[in-house]
Amino acid sequence: MARKDKGQGKGEGKGKARSIVEQARYDVSLPPELLERAKKDLKRTKYLTPLRLSQRYNVTISTARKIIRALEEEGLIVKFGSSRRAPVYVPADMARELPQGL
Repeated sequence: MARKDKGQGKGEGKGKARSIVEQARYDVSLPPELLERAKKDLKRTKYLTPLRLSQRYNVTISTARKIIRALEEEGLIVKFGSSRRAPVYVPADMARELPQGL
């Protein structure tokens, strides 16, 4: 029995790449009030992880990573653990007091 050609070969029928306008629509910026709330809560926390932030503020992991990236750029937190899957960050003032090499 011959195979019928359905008009969709390898790679056909898949969605096209998004245009720049479409990508901008999906690019969600970080709400400033959420960042301010994270800065205030930073005084009361011992460590941060993306999962912990996402659960605390009820946001996605990617948004939690954006919060961490913004805090790190401002010098408020420092990466303490070197795991790619679960990076651990501590407040910058607390990092000076912690022993190195853990």
